[in-house]
Amino acid sequence: MKTKIRITGSFLLMIILIIVSAACNDDDSSGAKLSFSRSIYILPSNGSLEVELRASVAPETDLSIPVIIEGTAILDEDYEISANGFMIKAGETSATLTITPKNNLTANREIRLSINPVSGYMLGDKKIAIIPVEVKEHIMYTFKPVIYRLLSEIDIRIEVEGENSGSSFRATTDIVLPIEIDPSSTAILNEDFELENGITSVTIPKGSYYTRFKIKIKEGAEDYTGKNAILKLGTPVDNSELYYPGSFVSYNIKLDQLKFTDMLGKWKPVEIKDKDNYVYVGMPDEDWINSLPENNGANDYLEFVHQEDGTDKIIPYLTGDLKDFFCNPQGHTVVFDHIEKGIYNWIADEEYDAPYFTTSQVNRCFSKRKTELGNAFIGLDKIDDNNIIIYFHDFIPTDFFSSTFEEYGHYFDASFFGITYAFIRVVE
Repeated sequence: MKTKIRITGSFLLMIILIIVSAACNDDDSSGAKLSFSRSIYILPSNGSLEVELRASVAPETDLSIPVIIEGTAILDEDYEISANGFMIKAGETSATLTITPKNNLTANREIRLSINPVSGYMLGDKKIAIIPVEVKEHIMYTFKPVIYRLLSEIDIRIEVEGENSGSSFRATTDIVLPIEIDPSSTAILNEDFELENGITSVTIPKGSYYTRFKIKIKEGAEDYTGKNAILKLGTPVDNSELYYPGSFVSYNIKLDQLKFTDMLGKWKPVEIKDKDNYVYVGMPDEDWINSLPENNGANDYLEFVHQEDGTDKIIPYLTGDLKDFFCNPQGHTVVFDHIEKGIYNWIADEEYDAPYFTTSQVNRCFSKRKTELGNAFIGLDKIDDNNIIIYFHDFIPTDFFSSTFEEYGHYFDASFFGITYAFIRVVE
């Protein structure tokens, strides 16, 4: 009986030793082990990720370790992997695999990598690597409409925004967007108008969210007035599934050529439109409030006439402040001179072009107390049949803007501190 108990006790001891030995296989610090350098990685939405496998002892010959690829992320859809296993070179203690995001547009997916023991090596404590996959952001592309009217040339702006990050989005790679001319355009490319350098696409550079290009009237073009050019913005070819169109992927631009005869008639002054600009640029109140030339008689108007001898004139019928500029009751001869480009409206955050006309013998001081006769530029623009704009961008500040003029000296730019004056047609 005692012998039987002794045998049973030896047997139990042997079983315990076997169990302990088996349990310690992975943690035996004396043996060679394989282990991921980290248990958790994150695959970024863009770029790539290197996953490292380490050997505690360098192999004497090249060591191939197959990897088991599992998880909810789908290989060749959400991501690509550089190999199906690790290769630790002889004498080295680590190897890497590169994982690159692909069409990773679905949330809450992950990759699970695991390895099995190979000859001469046990598994360390990091034998599985879990890799959550960051989702790529959808990107909206759109024209940024500012000007729908082409007098000479204008800048066209294109922007992208992130579906989640909005206007803070910045391109992680160059984004190339095709530019097409809609066949319904009545203006003909390279006959009536042209795109700078003959471009067929534009590139939003890495690190930015917008780009610009120019469209202009073709030099020597004739009979283009009233035609329209319709630009269409195409989806980027690379990674097209990431992009979706915004509100303005079609841009209708009217080719125009304002003539003085387009504005014949009588025009009553209504208001100065750009007072918010003066506040924005920090112009002192005393330099413009209560001193702008906006006090006009109830029956004041300007008449635009084309005379029999072929000359164009603005004849003033004024009793109020505008008489301080249009000072000759017999009228001022008007001659088209050029298109002034890129005048900036700070409040509207937009540029515009203005046809500039030379007006003869106006009071360049625009003042009640001081007169200096001479020729000056005015900008004219027709909004519609009943509304026009006169831009006063060429005068010597005297009754208003005078302290700003003194402060800036020769840096004073009347097109920057100018006056945008709205007029309405006098209907008889």
